Amino acid sequence: MKQLKTFENTIKYYELTMTLDDLESTQTYPLPQNFKFAFWQNDKDTQSWIDIHLSTGEFASYIDATKTFKSFYNDFLQELCKRIIFIEDEKGKKIATATLSPSDDKSYPCVIDWFAVSKDCQGKKLAKPLLSKIIETAKKLGYDKILLHTQTNSWLAAKIYLDFGFEPKNILQKEGWNILKTITNHPKLNNFPAISEDEIFDPLIVKIENYLSSIYDKFDYSVWYANDRNDIYVHANDNFYEYKFFDNANKIIQTK
Repeated sequence: MKQLKTFENTIKYYELTMTLDDLESTQTYPLPQNFKFAFWQNDKDTQSWIDIHLSTGEFASYIDATKTFKSFYNDFLQELCKRIIFIEDEKGKKIATATLSPSDDKSYPCVIDWFAVSKDCQGKKLAKPLLSKIIETAKKLGYDKILLHTQTNSWLAAKIYLDFGFEPKNILQKEGWNILKTITNHPKLNNFPAISEDEIFDPLIVKIENYLSSIYDKFDYSVWYANDRNDIYVHANDNFYEYKFFDNANKIIQTK
């Protein structure tokens, strides 16, 4: 299998839902030296949130990231100062983030969302301390159970959640869990079978990535093809580009 990025676009997309019913038994992980936690304070931090997620490749369009932030947080804007957590480096730059969102689900009244570590800071042992902090925050806000939504593309984050004690919830949607089992071989997924490499990757996205690799050395991208869309957004060399694909990506045209 090819070497996978932390956020791997070419993996077939499936949503993965997990739950944590025992917040007291989770292990605490301190931050490495020279890093510290901070909560969202103002619009400048909104920009930091966008920059972090752009760096991971989850968004390749600044406009799309901005729209997503506004639409997602609109219902609880007054609570961001106690629900959006950042990690800052020694210079005060925000390089990781996670959100504890309120939920209408009475069984799981809070949700971990938008968990991300900046691309340049991955591998610095920040993910587990950030998850520890978000769980600590949940307890301080009076929650005793947590729900989270992730995806097969974020396979490494999903593995960390399982390591922390989260349990698979949407187990009837087996395709995504089969992919995660094959990639991570996590013991919590022993009831799911490993599958072939051909079943893990999306041929359309692989074709698009190969095309972009022939143009750019280093780049992030996202592909939107639900509901008859055929959009490709690329972030490379501090610039943003847009493409359209046709004929199952046999034809790709730059539009901006």
